[in-house]
Amino acid sequence: MAVAASWGDAVGERLRRWLRFGLLSLSLAGSQVIWSLELAYGTPYLLSIGLSKEATGYVWLAGPLSGLVMQPVIGSLSDSSTSSFRRRKYMIGCSLVVAWATCVIAFSHPLARLLLDVLGVGLGDWDPVRHKHMATFTQILSVLGFWVLDFAINGLQVMARALILDHASVSEQNEANAWHGRMLHIGNIVGYWCGWVDLSSWPVLAWVGGGQFRRFAVLSLACMGLCVGITCATTHESNSRCPSPRDEGMWRRVAHSLHQVYHVGRALPRPILRVCLVQVFATMSWFPFLFYGTTYVLDMAQHASKHRKEDYEKSGSFAMLLFAILALVSGSVLPTISLAGTDGSAPRTRGLSLRTLWTCGALLQGCILLGTFFVHTRAQAMLLLLLMGGPWSVWMWVPYAMIGEFVREAEGQGVAAPPDADDQLPAQRIMERPRSLTPDDMPRLPHGPSTLDRERYTSSSRTTSASYGASIVSRGPDLVKPDDFSTRDHSACGGTVLGIHNLAIVIPQFVVAFASSLIFRFTHGHRGDVAWVLRFGGLMALVAAACTRLVPLTMTERQCRHPEYTLLPDDEEAEAEGVDAAPPGLAPPR
Repeated sequence: MAVAASWGDAVGERLRRWLRFGLLSLSLAGSQVIWSLELAYGTPYLLSIGLSKEATGYVWLAGPLSGLVMQPVIGSLSDSSTSSFRRRKYMIGCSLVVAWATCVIAFSHPLARLLLDVLGVGLGDWDPVRHKHMATFTQILSVLGFWVLDFAINGLQVMARALILDHASVSEQNEANAWHGRMLHIGNIVGYWCGWVDLSSWPVLAWVGGGQFRRFAVLSLACMGLCVGITCATTHESNSRCPSPRDEGMWRRVAHSLHQVYHVGRALPRPILRVCLVQVFATMSWFPFLFYGTTYVLDMAQHASKHRKEDYEKSGSFAMLLFAILALVSGSVLPTISLAGTDGSAPRTRGLSLRTLWTCGALLQGCILLGTFFVHTRAQAMLLLLLMGGPWSVWMWVPYAMIGEFVREAEGQGVAAPPDADDQLPAQRIMERPRSLTPDDMPRLPHGPSTLDRERYTSSSRTTSASYGASIVSRGPDLVKPDDFSTRDHSACGGTVLGIHNLAIVIPQFVVAFASSLIFRFTHGHRGDVAWVLRFGGLMALVAAACTRLVPLTMTERQCRHPEYTLLPDDEEAEAEGVDAAPPGLAPPR
């Protein structure tokens, strides 16, 4: 009976954790449905309205520009918000803008006709002048819609990820971000499935009119609204106890946020900087595939057969659907063999580190993309897209789990590093309260600190808390005195850190956009121009794989490999126990 009761409690706890993390990350599934609309079908749609492949490369500059501005600024603004809806109000606002932009894209043709009627251009639909202006207006509205969509969706996703950082403890970061990845895969499955099935046969969408793309856009908006609404309704936030000045206007707050992003970026610890370095090359390997994967299948299908264009597009959609399904399966299995985090009851002692999983995923991705040299049929191209689901599941999970743990370590909530883990200790320095400790002020360790230990401790602050409550990275100025505005720019902010990490993802997209345009220019009119873009991504994946070996182990991975190093006690707890508080990273074995 006792064994059965214990087993039942374990199962119940596991189900509660699944429900908690599932609801917390559900908004990401909704946002990813919109992303699938843009990434998988954006390029074919732009080509269908008359834009060249070279021009689409410049259209996708909206992605890096929006991420460059929106994620750090929105993340910082939400960090400084005093509302109990500090993240969620920005999520809702960004969702409304996403809905507007998606409607502009989906209904660009009737909107262009309406504008021509208002301006009185042309004598009728038969007029060649009106037809020419109709195409131009449709292209302008579509490009404008994609740009606004990119800005809004970036804001929505950084808020969703900041909620995960807020509500997951240090040992839960791996599991929470695994759910983050699973929700993205589910969003992709829904999106690619909607693009594959014949939505024109659905009576419920008959009122929408138009073709497959418009009906998919409307359906994706419904999915996004449902998912974001559930997350906002089931997630509770606490307001900041340190209010910002009431007289600050929006522009002043934005300027303050940019100032904070600059100072936080300068204080990033070495482990986070190394994750960002890997992301630079990983991004240059993934976005050629994301933007041109379905176009690659379309080109291979056109060369291989004489079917209708709709059949070609369905081939690309079906391949991306299989890609998303494999990513979901892989994203559900791989976290169970990772060393980081816990399984809900006890730490793992065996498994692969996150950086090893990332290395393997990047190597596999590089081999697959360089395999385009040997692809000659539509079926082979579809298999290539399918296999990319494995590396994709790693990329959607591992970097964010690493960032989550490194940020928690920066708060001082962590495990002590073994003496040889030099790369871990700089994570303690991120956005700490300034202290002026001298070696004489240091608490004495049982075995006595070395000169290196004293230097490390002098540049580090004591552990703030051993309990895993709301992250001080996400609470921001809560730990700063209300009148101490001089240190608020250096306060730890979860949204800001995630926004800075996102810069390493969006800035390389400029390189991808220009590289794609150059490749299309040099291969114009030749078969396999899209394949050369994918091969460029394959080379970048191999570089990213090499860079992953520079990323150190996370906190929980070090704890699993060195169980004799325990969680650091809080200063107050140590004082109550009558022992000296050990400096971060130097706690002796118990």
